[in-house]
Amino acid sequence: MKKRILALLIVLCMCAGLAACAGKSDDKKSKKSSGDEIVVSIATLNNPIVSNLVKLAGEYYKEEGVKLDFAVLPENDLREKATLEASTGGTTYDIYFTGPYEANFWITYGWAENLQPYIDKMSDEQKEALDVEDIFPSMLDSLSDPETGDIYALPFFGEASFFMYNKELLENAGVTMPEKPTWDDIYDIAAAVDDEAAGITGMTMRGAPGWGMSGAPFVTIVNALGGKFYDMDWNATVETDEQRAAWEMYKKVLRDAGQDDIITYTYNECISLMNSGKCGIWYDATSNGPNLEADDSLIKGKVGYAPSPAGWLWNWGMNINPNSSDEKKQAAFDFMVWACSKDYVNLSLEKDPSGASTPSGVRASTYELDAYKDLPYAQPTLDALSDLDFNHPCKDEVPYVGLQYIAIPEFQEAGDKMTEALAAYVTDEITLDEALATTQKAFEQAAEEGGYKK
Repeated sequence: MKKRILALLIVLCMCAGLAACAGKSDDKKSKKSSGDEIVVSIATLNNPIVSNLVKLAGEYYKEEGVKLDFAVLPENDLREKATLEASTGGTTYDIYFTGPYEANFWITYGWAENLQPYIDKMSDEQKEALDVEDIFPSMLDSLSDPETGDIYALPFFGEASFFMYNKELLENAGVTMPEKPTWDDIYDIAAAVDDEAAGITGMTMRGAPGWGMSGAPFVTIVNALGGKFYDMDWNATVETDEQRAAWEMYKKVLRDAGQDDIITYTYNECISLMNSGKCGIWYDATSNGPNLEADDSLIKGKVGYAPSPAGWLWNWGMNINPNSSDEKKQAAFDFMVWACSKDYVNLSLEKDPSGASTPSGVRASTYELDAYKDLPYAQPTLDALSDLDFNHPCKDEVPYVGLQYIAIPEFQEAGDKMTEALAAYVTDEITLDEALATTQKAFEQAAEEGGYKK
């Protein structure tokens, strides 16, 4: 365990100078602003569903003596700041948006507050609003202590992954999406749709480096094509034929039929390109489907959805900083209950009937609502969620769990190095052999630093 903590802190120290400087000015915001007012500082990501939460909270969350202070950050920045703050006992933020990857070791290291005592003493009104039994077990389990079952974060929205495609562009190109496409099928369709002269991109996918950016779709491609990252003895298995095939597939899809500026694309750029009506296919999280059916989308009503050969499981949940004061913790928990409740789901649908602002992938009851269940992406999302096996990500038996990531602390550094090599390979800065060798070394080092190798 000591080796794992040391390995993680070495990574964090690389960015400590910049983040510490930012923290000094941010610390002032987390203190009481005046009188008895409690300021709850929330570190969140610049995702459309979360951005709507920020907006609605400002309009509708009225708790006497409590002020909400949101810091909306790009995903990579959020992950970096949150991990650094948590690992060093910082108090800049009272609530962090994190996911199952962080939960895997934040619970072990004591970086997240145990929410079970707060849940156990909720008022009857809060119990009814949160309705823990209504939350998908897979989402709740991913944020809980596997030994005690205690909940350490409340899931705000969850996701699997699927292909989203512009039915008109596929029809114009004379191609059809199979019910269960393979990656070879996807490449052929994307290549057929791609038309540079007409300004049509065949397919878009995250290309920006970062284990949670390009790493998310890429790792599922590795899984789909029979690859893995370790054998049962924790020997790295990157330099294999199956991994090579995945790297080649990722590159040829984006080079032959993808966006022009491949390695700058996060999901936000993918959303914009797809919504413009100038892109055939997008592979990403199911939580992005609603954005394509929003009123301002040029392809509303024109989108089809198809399952991924190997998908992912993720959620963005809220946890409490254990170093915050007791009054801040209670205020933070009360807000989290409001934001993660059935009442918030109904409010978001009332304000945006398209469902684009509604937290998806978390509650069974959401998919029973008349206003939501018949939306184009609702059933495909349920199907994608039901086909996942978090504990068995690969064709072969492996010693780790996780679908679009490996649930070990050291993956944060190894995954980032992998995606940096992936970006360099896609842009022809290095060869495939060089990219594989670099990544093989990174994963070998991760296994050694974590003490996993026998």
